Amino acid sequence: MIVKTRLRTAAIRHAATATASATLFALAAGASAQDKPAAPGPIVKTLLQATTTADGKAFAYPDGKPLVTARLVELPPGGEIIRHRHAVSPFIYILEGELTIASDSMPTQVYKAGDSYIEQAAWHSGRNLSDTPVRLLSVYPSAEGVALSERPQ
Repeated sequence: MIVKTRLRTAAIRHAATATASATLFALAAGASAQDKPAAPGPIVKTLLQATTTADGKAFAYPDGKPLVTARLVELPPGGEIIRHRHAVSPFIYILEGELTIASDSMPTQVYKAGDSYIEQAAWHSGRNLSDTPVRLLSVYPSAEGVALSERPQ
């Protein structure tokens, strides 16, 4: 009887040890997953929050079915964006270079890489007076059927 009890006790100890080992392994695996640093989150930089255009005028979006147009524009050294205006003022972000804007509604402005603004609705033109290209992102939050720009007649 003593031999059977010892065998039974050894079996219980073995089962308890195996169960404890499995539990510790599972806990360690879970802990290692939790201990891993979280994936890095995004770095967010607000480029612009505006309620007015570059010349201080309020802007509004047109009625109709929404249509957003995004353009990448490159203006070579000495290049010019001819005089125009917009029914809906676009968001502009200068990626590279320096853009000089002449406008009927404000003094001449120079925008450099990293600058952003809401373009004025008044007549204006742009020039690249530098010896390097200007690259910009232009986003028009408009509506179907609304022209992105208008040129003088």
